Parts: sequence; structure tokens; C-alpha cells
Amino acid sequence: MLSARQIQDYRRDGVLFPIPVLSDGEVAAFRAAVEELRAVLGEEVRYRISLPHLHFRSAWDLAIHPAVLDVAESLLGPELLIKGSVVLIKPAGDPAFVAWHQDGTYSRLDEDDNVSAWIALADSTEDNGCLRVIPGSHREGLLPHTESADEHHMLARRPQVAAAVDESRAVSVVLRAGEMSLHHSDILHSSQPNRSTTDRVGYVVRFVTPRVSGSTIPVVRARGRAACPHLEILAQPPPADLRTSLALREEFFRHSSAAR
Repeated sequence: MLSARQIQDYRRDGVLFPIPVLSDGEVAAFRAAVEELRAVLGEEVRYRISLPHLHFRSAWDLAIHPAVLDVAESLLGPELLIKGSVVLIKPAGDPAFVAWHQDGTYSRLDEDDNVSAWIALADSTEDNGCLRVIPGSHREGLLPHTESADEHHMLARRPQVAAAVDESRAVSVVLRAGEMSLHHSDILHSSQPNRSTTDRVGYVVRFVTPRVSGSTIPVVRARGRAACPHLEILAQPPPADLRTSLALREEFFRHSSAAR
């Protein structure tokens, strides 16, 4: 669980790191599962695997890892829901980057209690394009955004803040494999290209509470028992069999408006 000082720092800055959560063995196992998906899905998941916790048992297990949930509970309380997840992959030597933006512009979480856990499955450094944030910017409200015209922007909607960003305030969120950071949906953040010879691989899990206004996809109850009549709760984990999971994933995206 987080200390009172850590919680105070997070409330002030909108970001907190590094937080150790995984053993070396766990990192190796979860990373191997990601690499298996990359091998099977190919170019389709060059930069991201969307909503893996809904489709793959390993991603589900990492999203509800007790060490991760303990930290999230420290901030949001005992009623925890998972609203989204994404594996973000920045291949070695790739020009992909993420422009300065706020997740709240498209996640619809700007008015809800939320926290995103960014779990490093490989070292995340300045050389390989780690997350960069503007501490405290989550308290300044949502800024106008536009869609970046740069083809190397690695996010699906290519969001980019339409305002000047004082990069002298930027902090690099450097993590070792097995550590995680926390960030608020409204904090200004970005990342630069991977100029190293190793891939950067991270798993982001978005936690909310039953007070969330709604969701276009099923949510996972990570902890708690509160009634959530306005939400579709996913009661069962994905199957352990990869072939079955891949078929269910394909069916989900065929009938869903959720972006891959």
C-alpha cells in the first residue's frame, strides 16, 4: 500500500514512480506472453495491443495482480473496476512517438475518480522513449486538442494538445522492468522515439470506481462488491487457451466500436 506521503505526492503531481510490483520471474512470464501475441498477431500489433485484459488470461492476471491492486486501492478505495488496458510497444530504433496530450480528452474519465498504472515489462529509459510528464498539469483542467498529422504518432487517435507546453517542467518517468508508475488521466504526457537497440514494452491498466459515469465496453470488478447497475460487469476471466482467446478477440472487435 502507498504511504500517506506518496498519496500526497500523487495528488499534487498527478504522477508517482517508481513503485516495485513484479518479481523478475513474473516480468519474464508476462513479457513472454506479450511476445507470443506479437508473434501470432504480427504487424497488427506493432505498437499496441488494445484491451488485452478482456481477451487474454495473462493480461487479466497482470491487471488484477495483488501488488498492483493494493496500490490502486490506496488511491481509489476498496471498490476497484478496470475500465481499460493496453500494451504499448515501442520497437528498437523505431521513429514512433507520442505527442503531448491528456488521456481525459478521449477516455471520458476527466470528471471521474481514476488512475492509470503503467507497468514496465522492460526497462523504460530516456534512450528508449520512456513516458514524460508535466507534474501538476492534471490540476489545470483539460486543454484543447487536435489530431496530429505526423504518421509516426503511435496512438490510435493521434491526440495532440493545441497549446504551448513548457517542456522545461517535463520529468522523465524512468522505470526498471517490474516497476510501475501511476498517472492521472488529465496529466500532460508524451514520449519520444526509441533510439536504443532494445524494445520498450509497457502495460497500462486504467482503474476507476463504481462512480464512473459509464463505459462502452465491459468493465472488470477487480475488488469490491458495490452494485453497478449502469455498467456491464465481466464476471469470468478470458480462457487460458490462446486459440480460443484469439477467436473471441476477433469477434469482439468485429462487433465493437472500441478501437484496436
